[in-house]
Amino acid sequence: MDYRQAVEFVESSSIVRERYGLEKLQQALHLLGDPHHHTEFVHIAGTNGKGSTAAMTASVLQTAGYRTGLYTSPHLMRYNERMQIDGVPISDEDFVEAASQVQRVCEQLGGVPIVFEVLTLMALWYFAQQRCDIVVLEVGIGGLLDSTNVIPSPKVAIITQLGMDHTETLGNTLEEIAAQKGGIVKEGTPTVMALQEPSAVAVVQQICDKHHAPLALADPERLRVLDASVASQTLEDREYGKLMLPLAGAHQRKNAANVLEAVAMLRTQGYRISDDDVREGIAKTVWPARFERLSTAPDFILDGGHNPQCLHAATAALREYYPGQKVVFLVGMMADKDTDHMLAEMASIAKSFVCIRPDSPRAMQPQLLAQQLTERFHLPACACGSVREGIAEATRQAGKEGVVCALGSLYLAGEVRAAFGR
Repeated sequence: MDYRQAVEFVESSSIVRERYGLEKLQQALHLLGDPHHHTEFVHIAGTNGKGSTAAMTASVLQTAGYRTGLYTSPHLMRYNERMQIDGVPISDEDFVEAASQVQRVCEQLGGVPIVFEVLTLMALWYFAQQRCDIVVLEVGIGGLLDSTNVIPSPKVAIITQLGMDHTETLGNTLEEIAAQKGGIVKEGTPTVMALQEPSAVAVVQQICDKHHAPLALADPERLRVLDASVASQTLEDREYGKLMLPLAGAHQRKNAANVLEAVAMLRTQGYRISDDDVREGIAKTVWPARFERLSTAPDFILDGGHNPQCLHAATAALREYYPGQKVVFLVGMMADKDTDHMLAEMASIAKSFVCIRPDSPRAMQPQLLAQQLTERFHLPACACGSVREGIAEATRQAGKEGVVCALGSLYLAGEVRAAFGR
């Protein structure tokens, strides 16, 4: 097997697939040598902020000297990004070996699981092979039935901001979604939850009580803003003093609060994480396509927001950093998302829209998207045939003093970063 064949095994639609589910995944892991029993975990679920919280947590642990795995999804350009150790994505050679090992096990079990299950098996095997001290593991969808929930009780479970996304799978109310996300809590698991709707907190509290798991709420009010720009935020924390957060927006302060509470819980379990480790680890966090400025004149902002809650956070950040200014949006979206609410959020501060089609079979046609924007919001909207064409047109419309924001899909975010040579 070479790298191309490994990717083909992971994603090929020509392979007959079946959802393994947690029980059969446990069988597969046993055939792989039970790799999930050879490392420790921080497990992170939630609707928004999972990735940023995971990246910050991993950076702090790495700075403290722990060999730290990080498993996130989706990727921007290559599957390798989803499995990192100390900030370095898995090599092509190790990706091939991990895929080979999982393929061997699948043959023994008589069937290939869905893509995310394959990747989770690969990641858990890889992190154990590389002797990680701890792995920061991001849930795919939900929590209770997610393939990452095969792990034993983690050192800390973190539940980030919840919202109405994937309702067809997770439920139609915030309380039902909270029950799914809270499914990562196991017996005695110290748990952190972002401060949010009381009804959602109450559901998670009940789950924690059932499993004798201590629950801490992460209050972003602990962080006072000293200075903020598109590039970074300087914050004052009541415990750690001055912190530099290289991620913009009020939503990232919420995510930082999650991390600080998780660090406190890890410390009580013997993890040696100094105050300097926390400050340096947060300052060194790298998490691309999250309100990332790619160029100036005009300012070109890239954000991977792809649900109404993410869009609200992005537009709030645009209002914060560009008060009173109208924005040219370079937009591409998936047809199965809540496009009405997402477009309405953008329209509130939009000068115009340039519509393109992300590289996904689920993507909306840009002509239909432009038509919807024109008819519903009476704003200028055009369709472009490629990402590069869209970037050029949005840049032209904004002018040197303006602002462009690429928004609506992580698939789009990866293509835009590649066009900028990132």
